[in-house]
Amino acid sequence: MEVISITPSSPLCREFENDEMLNYAWISDLTGCSFNGILSNGELAARMAWQLDPSWCNEKGVVGIVSLETLHRFRRMGFAQVLVDYVRERFPDSPVVFEVNTPWAYHFWQRYNPVSLGRGRGHSTLFKLIPFDKNREAI
Repeated sequence: MEVISITPSSPLCREFENDEMLNYAWISDLTGCSFNGILSNGELAARMAWQLDPSWCNEKGVVGIVSLETLHRFRRMGFAQVLVDYVRERFPDSPVVFEVNTPWAYHFWQRYNPVSLGRGRGHSTLFKLIPFDKNREAI
């Protein structure tokens, strides 16, 4: 699986706007974000928006995953995990922070044994993944 750079307005993202299983499309304020995705047979299967030191987290020196989505028909195939590991490998000494606001997201992130940082924006909970241990492989 190859991680590619994309833009929020990429034609590859159109299918995400039509997937009724996704709760929301890309959030409106993506200022300062980087965007990556994974293609499966020429189709964007998963996408992620992330940024360094996001404004919604008080901790500094972190990588914030702003949005992580997988098309319904590609779920449970490991695409989202590859994107998370991609960011963690690029910044091995930085914790990763993210907000969880759905049961599906909570279930996905539990594989990483996150640490709760308390309340996020709105009804979400803010979590953190400690940096990769130099002696361990990615989860």
